[in-house]
Amino acid sequence: MWPTEQDWRASVPRLLRDAVARWDLRVGAPFGGGSISHVLPVTTPDGRDAVLKLSFPHREAEHEAAALARWDGDGAVRLLAVDPDDPFVFLLERCDPGTRLSDRVDLPAAERLRTAAELLGGLWAAGVPDTDPFERLTDVAAGWADLLEERMRAVAPPFDPGLVRRGAELLRALPVGARRTVVVHGDANPGNVLAAGRSPWLVIDPTPMVGDPAYDLGPLLAQVDDPFRTADPTATVRARTALLADVTGEPVGRIAAWCTARAVESALWSVSRGALGDGRDAMARAAVTDRLAD
Repeated sequence: MWPTEQDWRASVPRLLRDAVARWDLRVGAPFGGGSISHVLPVTTPDGRDAVLKLSFPHREAEHEAAALARWDGDGAVRLLAVDPDDPFVFLLERCDPGTRLSDRVDLPAAERLRTAAELLGGLWAAGVPDTDPFERLTDVAAGWADLLEERMRAVAPPFDPGLVRRGAELLRALPVGARRTVVVHGDANPGNVLAAGRSPWLVIDPTPMVGDPAYDLGPLLAQVDDPFRTADPTATVRARTALLADVTGEPVGRIAAWCTARAVESALWSVSRGALGDGRDAMARAAVTDRLAD
């Protein structure tokens, strides 16, 4: 169904030409940092600064534009237009200055956590439309559980089998037991929060699904800095889950349980690609968060 990355990269010049012609754009130098997208500053015919995004077609990004349209600029970058023939080609408002929250190391980790969690709460408040194209987190997480079990059998890494079983069980149970259902961002790490002009911060790059909002919080907890390398990781993670729970209303234990589930899934993904060291690190993180999980 999806093109190979090589084929897609070969098509980018054509996609760019078509988009520039469709919307009569003036194009600047591409932004750096995108691994599976081509993102450029552009100016529209009426002089408006915008961003043209050409995404590599893949499952997680299939409904990015639909999620942005749903949020309509409330906490997220505003969608301006979508190619009617290609949902992976669209125009976005430009965030100025566009500094990533992950780069604001001058701000305390707690402040960065609170900022991002408040944005997510606003996105969740939009609710789920009566009809929507998004995958269900229940189905996706159950698939991950099956896959991590298969990888555990096939690769047999030196991981705690009990913790691996725990991760798989959580992936199956947590979505089913959600207290509420929302459109989750799906990749809510602090690198996907940008400083903007019309709002202090806006989120970008969703990989949306419908499901448990607590799913979204793990990347924030782990990536505003590295709480697992502090002198007392358990105390640091406990404080961060408490802060996230205070802002979002999601229970501490549920936030920690999702962190455990996602870390175990990440560990088995890493070893399936030969990165045993990364897998060990992820399992160590899972062991910490599981002490706080329900």
